[in-house]
Amino acid sequence: MIVFLCSPDDISARWFVASLRHDHGIAAQIITPQELVYAPDMEHRLDGTDTFSSVTLKSHGTLDSSSITGVVNRLEFLPDAHLARVSATDRAYSQQELLAIWSSWISALPCPVINRPTAISVTGPLFHPAIWQHHAAAAGLPTAPMLYDVDLPDPVPPVPVHSVIVCRDQCHSTSVHPDLFGASCDLARYVGFDMLEVMFGQGPGGAVFSHAAPVPDLSRAQPGLLAQVAHIFQEGAP
Repeated sequence: MIVFLCSPDDISARWFVASLRHDHGIAAQIITPQELVYAPDMEHRLDGTDTFSSVTLKSHGTLDSSSITGVVNRLEFLPDAHLARVSATDRAYSQQELLAIWSSWISALPCPVINRPTAISVTGPLFHPAIWQHHAAAAGLPTAPMLYDVDLPDPVPPVPVHSVIVCRDQCHSTSVHPDLFGASCDLARYVGFDMLEVMFGQGPGGAVFSHAAPVPDLSRAQPGLLAQVAHIFQEGAP
């Protein structure tokens, strides 16, 4: 089974999952962060290069590492409402433990995982907008002049009007010129995302980088992205 890890209000992921099922016959299922964190039972074993995990979910029953054949990680947070009455120090510790266990669970799965967590974020790498601008320029994308000063409010990036979704060195867009595809792929590869939406605004000389979204709006997905994701999971590429 293919698992999409995403928030319960992630409408574009629900559409994408339904399209995978209908158009490509992919058995895909949405699992929310609430279902993970509040699971009544979870086992996660690491033994050298061998791993095993099993989680019992109230809505889906028991899933073990052998039954999950692919993951699309769109988690942006792990709920912690159950820690509301815990002291601030203990709450911070518990939040880090939640991040550690679920990041380890996702990362240790032997199946293909699109956008693996990092040590500090279940979503993947986190960057300040200024760092995104720097990485975009380094990748060869056109950028607007922006001045960041600790004594001034952060500058406002160009209003996004176009976007391209990068998925493992392939670009999917109907509004971004193909000349920007190569640098968009370079940006995603450099920052460590398998899937990344790169947004562009309009500058005096044409499109300029606005920002990047680690959780793309999949309602803008083209048939090519659906086909590529289906192929990744059918082939079982790591």
